[in-house]
Amino acid sequence: MITLLQEREIIKFLLTKKLSHGLFLEIKDHFIQQISTLMEEQSLDFYKAFSDVKLSWKDELELVRADLFSFRKVTKIEKEILQRKFRNIIVYSVVFSLLLSVLMYLNLDMFIYSQIIMIGMMSVLVGYNFISRRMKLYNYMQLSFHPLLIKNAIVGILLFSVIYFLYNDIKVAGSAVMKVFFLYAMAVKIQLLYYNVKKTNVLI
Repeated sequence: MITLLQEREIIKFLLTKKLSHGLFLEIKDHFIQQISTLMEEQSLDFYKAFSDVKLSWKDELELVRADLFSFRKVTKIEKEILQRKFRNIIVYSVVFSLLLSVLMYLNLDMFIYSQIIMIGMMSVLVGYNFISRRMKLYNYMQLSFHPLLIKNAIVGILLFSVIYFLYNDIKVAGSAVMKVFFLYAMAVKIQLLYYNVKKTNVLI
């Protein structure tokens, strides 16, 4: 049976790993369960059992860079979760922008309507994040340097350059392709803000 003092030792160790709240609670429960099992089944004292469990989690709790374009360090297990979320965000944004591109083909005014709606959604999410204190001005400024947004900026510059190189026309370079990409980038930012509202870690 884990005592309150021993549980504090586990919490103190896990806090050094800077885990998101949900993952912290989940891993803490695993630690308590595994330590208790070792103490009961192998008659180990708390510190020996704690040491063995820490060793078994060493790889998953190793601190690594969260992304190629991020200097923040997270545990390896959290990085895997983050990268899955990022892939989902990208997929949803691609599907959304492709659907909108079809609508834009049918109705040329759809781009303007989409812009207005998405800017409105962003404003609501930003406002809610500030009012509910889920985000400070510093966090919002940091959002501009989010790994996904940096990747979007790089892809956007490359896409614009390729189109301009092929057609040598600034109007063509800023044509429907770039409009669709703009909507894609907006969709990514909206999802990041939405995740932040839900208190889900997405490196904001």
